[in-house]
Amino acid sequence: MIKYTIISLGCPKNLVDSERFVTIMESYGMIRTDVWEEANILLINSCSFIFNALEELNCLLADVIDATEKDITKIVVTGCVMNRGYEELKDYYPEVDAWIPLKDFAAFENYLRENILPSLETPKRLSYTQRVHLEDGNYVYLRIADGCNNKCSYCMIPYIRGKQVSEPIETLIEEAKSMQEYGRELILIAQDTCSYGTDIYGKKALPELIEALHKETDYDWIRILYLHPDNFELRWTELWQKFPKLLPYFDIPIQQVSPKIIKAMNRRKSYQELKELFFHIQKEIPNAVFRTTLMVDYPNETKEDLELLEKFLSEVPFLQGGVFAYSPESKDLKDNIYDEFDWKKSKKLMFAWEDKFYQIRNQLLEKYVGTIQSALIEDYDPYSEQYVGHLWFQAPEIDGCVYIDKLPADNNSLVEVEIVDVIGNEVMSIFHSNINSNKGITK
Repeated sequence: MIKYTIISLGCPKNLVDSERFVTIMESYGMIRTDVWEEANILLINSCSFIFNALEELNCLLADVIDATEKDITKIVVTGCVMNRGYEELKDYYPEVDAWIPLKDFAAFENYLRENILPSLETPKRLSYTQRVHLEDGNYVYLRIADGCNNKCSYCMIPYIRGKQVSEPIETLIEEAKSMQEYGRELILIAQDTCSYGTDIYGKKALPELIEALHKETDYDWIRILYLHPDNFELRWTELWQKFPKLLPYFDIPIQQVSPKIIKAMNRRKSYQELKELFFHIQKEIPNAVFRTTLMVDYPNETKEDLELLEKFLSEVPFLQGGVFAYSPESKDLKDNIYDEFDWKKSKKLMFAWEDKFYQIRNQLLEKYVGTIQSALIEDYDPYSEQYVGHLWFQAPEIDGCVYIDKLPADNNSLVEVEIVDVIGNEVMSIFHSNINSNKGITK
């Protein structure tokens, strides 16, 4: 019996690749283990989006090498590091048995056949599009495009993942259908979901994709992440009015609002345009909830820039979100920008803004106490003796969770609950058996 371990670093977009690598291994009868020492092959799917991600990989490699024996475990690395960081790490870690190019599933299969599998093993003629679900939750990710054309000044994605490459609608429908058994929520992801289709259809084709997914798949919820504000079309609000499975959850990362900083970031919409965007969505979809990400300590950021951002947060109700500190990035890791950067100052500012942002978020969350909302149950927590899931306004893994006192008699995982308390990003609720599904999402 051949055993494997998969360690998937970074975002859900990278997780999709990990699920395809796992499909290859399991197609050859390999068995998963989470015990590194037992694995015949340990595959690390890396992230190198920012310097800290490379530091995480660096520490992980050291731990893996220390914990495994070369005669038993082959260590293989793939992912984003192959396009940023490989030259610096390959000589430092000679213990790594193979470095597989980003998303090169054929190269990985060839490595398995030549180094792990019995010599008489018959090739499987895999398509490399199938996925083994690696998450435990009641949801699946659908990566509708990979790569990015926006070229934000702080971002390495176009350099690492290349220009945007969208998947055809027919391919995505087939993939979404194949994953239906794993969850009742479908989450659309890409570096910029708003720009989906521009490279293959010559236009933004997100509306056509949503309509097709709504009609041809059986998911109860469809959620869209990574809606770039510069590319969101105001007329798209009609999609949320037309398709009831589409959750009125808008993940729109603004980073900053100062016109000066936005221009330096090579983005377009700043304070006034962003406010008009969010106000338009609120007007057209009254129960819409907003998620965003903020970036602080961008070069030449002033007190006035931060004051304008704080003003914006007082005007636009962000229920969910995160705060990140600017990280100086370069294609060439040999640049000394990392040594010169004041990491301590940057992190201190980030923590201060996290506190500020979360105070606002908690006040908004508390307004849901006493209301009835839809939730997906995912697991049982033996410590609290409650079921755990997420509400429609909570994206899995990033927005916290909801605790539910009991299951319905029919064991339906999509339930209606009454919110009774909020503690941080955890929501306490009571199951209501006499409420129909989806009533809590009022259009």
